[in-house]
Order: sequence, then C-alpha cells, then structure tokens
Amino acid sequence: MPFQYKGERTMTWSVKERKKECEPDYLFQVFSEKEWEEYPFAGEEKLQWFRDARLGLFFHVGISAVGGVDIGWPRQTHKLPDPGQGTVPDEVYDSWAGQIKMENFHAEEWIDLAIKGGFRYVVIITKHHDGFHMWDTAWSEYKITNAPMGRDYLKELIDACHERKIPVGLYYSQRDWHHEDYEPVDAAIAERSENIPFYEIKDGKEWRYGKRHPDYIRYLHRTVLELMKKYGKIDILWWDACWFGGMFTEPMWETLKLEKEVRKCQPHILINNRASVPGDFDTPECRVGFMQRDRAWETCMPMGREWAWTGNGLKPWEEIMHEFLYSVCGDGNYLLSIGAMPDGKIAPEETEYIIRTGKWMKQYGESVYGTRSGPWNPGNYGGSTFRGKTIYLHLLNRPLQEKLILPFPTEGGKVQEITCMSGSMPDIILEKGKLELTNICILETCVDLILRIQMENEMELSLQGIDVEQPLDCFRKEPALYGSVLAFCGEEKKEFFCDLGQLHKATGIQGEFRRGKLALALSADGISWETCNTGEWGIGKPQLILKSYEAGMESVGKTARFIRIKAENEMKNIEVFGF
Repeated sequence: MPFQYKGERTMTWSVKERKKECEPDYLFQVFSEKEWEEYPFAGEEKLQWFRDARLGLFFHVGISAVGGVDIGWPRQTHKLPDPGQGTVPDEVYDSWAGQIKMENFHAEEWIDLAIKGGFRYVVIITKHHDGFHMWDTAWSEYKITNAPMGRDYLKELIDACHERKIPVGLYYSQRDWHHEDYEPVDAAIAERSENIPFYEIKDGKEWRYGKRHPDYIRYLHRTVLELMKKYGKIDILWWDACWFGGMFTEPMWETLKLEKEVRKCQPHILINNRASVPGDFDTPECRVGFMQRDRAWETCMPMGREWAWTGNGLKPWEEIMHEFLYSVCGDGNYLLSIGAMPDGKIAPEETEYIIRTGKWMKQYGESVYGTRSGPWNPGNYGGSTFRGKTIYLHLLNRPLQEKLILPFPTEGGKVQEITCMSGSMPDIILEKGKLELTNICILETCVDLILRIQMENEMELSLQGIDVEQPLDCFRKEPALYGSVLAFCGEEKKEFFCDLGQLHKATGIQGEFRRGKLALALSADGISWETCNTGEWGIGKPQLILKSYEAGMESVGKTARFIRIKAENEMKNIEVFGF
C-alpha cells in the first residue's frame, strides 16, 4: 500500500520496513521483523468492532477548564524532551487543582449526548501532561477526589458507558511535567534543541534518563494497572508520548513489560502506537491520515483550535464532517475532541455540532458504519466505502472540469442499481470499464453527494485500491487540510497584497514565479507583520505551506487578514488557500 503523507502536523506511524514514500522519516517508526512478530497484537478479530465503529468522541477535560485554556500545553514548564514552554506560570496552572468543581457535571448526560451524536465509542482523559489525575488513584494526592469536585469523575463516566454498552477508552499521557521523578532525558547531560528529537546529548555521551526516573516508571506502571483493574472492562488504552524521530523511546516507560500486564488484565483491549512499540492502530493527529487498508488507524481532531473547551470558537461543522468522511474513505476512524466548561457542562455550541452530526449519521450512517475503504482511493473529489455488495461513493467536491471519470473495478461483477442517497442524481454513463459522472450538483444543504452502487456480487478489494486521476494541485487534493481559495490575483507583478476582509486561517499560497528571491509576510491588523517564507525560488509553481506551533506540535495554518508577497521578478496567478 503506497504511503501518501503530505504535511507536518501529525504523529508517528508504525511500519515494518522503510519505504521511499515514508517521508519525512521521523514520522515513521520502523520495527524489525523480529520486533513486529514478537509484539502481542490484539489481532483483527478484536479490532473488528473498532473498524466498524468509525466515529469516536474524545473528552479532553482537566483542571485547565478552570482557566478556560487548552489542556496541559499552556503550563509553563515543559520538561525534556518536550520543546517550548507554555504561557501560564506553573503555580497558577497547578492552583486550578484546588478550584475545579464541575458542579453541573453529569456523566449520563455526556454519554447520552455522544450516543445521540452517532458516536460509537468514547475516549476519556485520565491524566494529561500536566500530571493531574481525573480519578481516585491510590498513588497520588494530586487528584480529582481531593479537589472541590470531590467525586471520581472517571468512574462516573465509565459506569455510564458500561450501562449504555458503549465502548470506552482511557487516554493516559506518559509525560508528566508535575511529577518530581519524571525525567526521561537526564537534564544533566542534555540540552534543548530546535531540531527533532528536540534535545542533544552533550560531550558525546549516550542517552540516559535521570536518576529518579526509575521511580517514575514504577509509578506509571502502578497507576496504569490500577486503571485496568479498578473500573471493569476497558476497550482502548490511548498512550500519548509517541516516538517522533526518537523523541520518546520504549526504555523510557518499559512499555513492553507494562503492555503485557495490561493485556493480562484486559485481554480484549486495543492499544494505540504512541509508546514506541507497534501498537494495534496508528494515530495521525490534526490531519486526515493516508489511505491505509492493511492496518487500522484513527485520526484525532479538535472541534476548534484547541483540544479542550476555551470558548475560542469552532471549525465549520462541514469541515469536520469532510475530515470524518475522508478518514472513513481512507479506511480509518475519526476521533473528535470536545471539552467541558468550568461548571462541567458541555458548551452549547459543541452540543449543537454533536446533535447535527447525529442527525446526519441517522440518515446516512449506513454509508460509513461497518464499512471498509471502497474501490476508489480518496482524492479531491471525495472517496468511497463499501460493505458486501454495496459501494458508497461520497462526492465532497465538484470537479473543476464538471466531470468525474472513475475506473470501474472488475470485482463485484455487474452493476445492478445506482441510487442517490443525498443531493441530486448526476448524469451517469457506465461503459468500457469506467463510470462517468456529469452535471454534478452538491447542494449547500448537503455535506456531500452520496451514491449507492449495488453490485451483483460481494466485493473483494486489493490493498492498493484505484487512484482517480485528477489534474489538480496538492492543495486542492487535500481540502480538509488546506481549505479553499480565499483570494486570487491573475495580474503579473512583483508585489502582491491582499485584504481577506476578516481574520482567516491561511494554510498555503501558490503562484507562478520566475527565478529569484521571494518574501512572504502575514498580518492580523495591517500594522504588525510576520515574515513567514523567504529565500530563492526557481521557475515554476511552488507551494508555500503556512505553519504555526500549537499544542506542542507544528500545524498547518496561520491566522491573518492581510497577506503580502514581494518578489525579485514578476509573478502571477497568486492563490491564497485557507478556511
């Protein structure tokens, strides 16, 4: 299966061998044949419910709710090897542990809302990088039952899941910037670096962890096994300290030893790949993963700019749905994150999004639940899913040529019937091994246009799938990541300036350039400017991807209203992409 990775904002994939498409290399942790064969995978039978579920809800809730900031990352001190620092002093952030009440928290309401939204499983934060325990642990006093809330938040949510028979996963961050023994990289022999893995060992010494870190490993094992033994059936263990080019490694946690004990306690459990061992599924973050049929994966996305509730606004609902559908069409799951307000209620705007999702899933869920990636690989046009004898074609964008030609699979025999589930039926010609669609109309009231294609026989698809040829550029092939064209200038000139009218998340700029120097700057107010890209460019149509640093990782997109490009020579056909 060819890899199709583009962009920076993501997490590590686990692979058995290095392929030329596995770029950049820090995103693909390579395991030897021996390491892969010896890892105790859950197996396809235990993964079946997960693959069928397709849509999960991620509860990002912790003491950060008191301050109305994102979870974990705003805390000022980020211990090695994590880069950067947060904006909230440690003493202020940590003081929220003595203030969190969540007096209006009702676990049953949260889980009922998830079910109403069409979500088939939930994942709950037990401990984020800030080290605060959202359960009544015996191994620390820094916990929710010692806070003004005084209740076992985690137990109440797990019990509500069990009562409603919805699978439940537990997120546990191996990082802990609050714990005094945590030192996966010995600060005495290491210094920070701007380059991955974000630290360098001094004087040619070899990596080692700090002297007290073995005590932290013992604490980590005790708390994780406590979670596995205390709360009944747990369906997923969701780690969050991935390899990322050697940033974190297995000896920092003694992961293999711990995971063997976890699987003894919970024989059916699925474990993700963010602990420097293969794991049962991959976890791309803040972007849709590539099409991958031979290994389970799950894209996790925030509903807005932050993982937890901050009140800073949400992405357009249609954008979220497109991310979800691109994930499913690529044979992956979609885990959508929400937070909670300080009083423990889900915000009205997040609730409204979830209810809208539920209405869509109730009407069109058959095209995603229990399906696998269909014959046509995802592209700018959309993607496909299938189940048994039925193919579901999801058209997310109307082709620029007003025509879409799909090579038709030989599997499945003849087409028996094509019906339109949403939108209006396009004109269809099926002949000579191809499906030709014209007069494609995607209504503004529809998330996508869905065609149900009934085949004569059951489908058996190859891992490679069928690529759909599209004479489009990279930006338009990934609208979930880069958005649409916000501005265009066809004139030939040396300086380009545009006012987008309001703040947007600009994701990329492309145009036709002659060889020479190029300088790009962005501004929110037209007064203060940030230089983003400078350097020499050759003749052609380069694509300038705009990136920012948030939640500890590099992501695509910068907030701006004004954009200015100065070039040494003439340029034309400038396009600005974004949301």
